[in-house]
Amino acid sequence: MGTRRPWLQTVAEAPSLDKARLRAAFDRAAQGYDEVAVLQREVGERILQRLELIRLQPRAVLDLGAGTGRFSEALARRYDQAQVIALDLAPRMLAVARGRQGWIARWRRRQQFVCGDAEALPLADASVDMVFSNFALQWCGDLSQTFAECRRVLRPGGLLMFSTLGPD
Repeated sequence: MGTRRPWLQTVAEAPSLDKARLRAAFDRAAQGYDEVAVLQREVGERILQRLELIRLQPRAVLDLGAGTGRFSEALARRYDQAQVIALDLAPRMLAVARGRQGWIARWRRRQQFVCGDAEALPLADASVDMVFSNFALQWCGDLSQTFAECRRVLRPGGLLMFSTLGPD
């Protein structure tokens, strides 16, 4: 018999997420979020650095759980010919993201802002070449469904890059 780890929950034991409360909490935090999201910023920057090793030149990139759009903006700069879709559950986070969008991106209409749920992506099948997700998957109640949705929207040969929390 193994030692019980109270901090480790199985999917069956995990409490269900109340998406409405989650959305409301992120909406309330939207304006000052970037000032306190130190860990998210550091990890996201490391993921962006890893993209230097990837040869993929995407035509469409999904920033899943885009929040305030910090990494949507960086992805649009990195892949200057790609359409970047910032998707988040919280409308006010997307409003902040829309506000930080550069005028060139607005003029080219290369960035889109979509309010939606990672477990039911409002995107067409095989419509993106890359899914980038930094510290958003822990807010999904059904990871199997979330990964199935990522697979559905990715084109063949597409790439999923993500970070999330875990015991190790």
